[in-house]
Amino acid sequence: MRVFGKIAAISVLVTGAATIVTITSGSAVAEPRNCVLNQWATGASAHCDGDGTYILEVDCFGMNLAGGPPFGPYDKSVTGWAGDPAGRPSRDCLMPTTLGQVGIVTGVRITQTPTRPGLPDNAWEYDPGRP
Repeated sequence: MRVFGKIAAISVLVTGAATIVTITSGSAVAEPRNCVLNQWATGASAHCDGDGTYILEVDCFGMNLAGGPPFGPYDKSVTGWAGDPAGRPSRDCLMPTTLGQVGIVTGVRITQTPTRPGLPDNAWEYDPGRP
């Protein structure tokens, strides 16, 4: 009888732990996959399959009259939606008439979260999908 009681107690503990893990885990986070990054001298574009969002970050160097130091490095980024066949977010360092920027690309990456917490005001250009 004592063995049965121990087995029942262990079963209740295991079942309770499994229930807590199931409740607290929530739904799986959607992630982009199979990303393709296209880079040229003054900009870059990206496309990912899967679900969720991703961020295309472009490091530029050159003249920037949109804010910050007028000459030197500046950052640009845009949000993309994975799985959108028409979606190919891009950013260009060469926007002399609209932002006063004339620069070249020094680095490009696709991330799920911004890699720089202190992006300048002009880093997030108009993106109709962002609130």
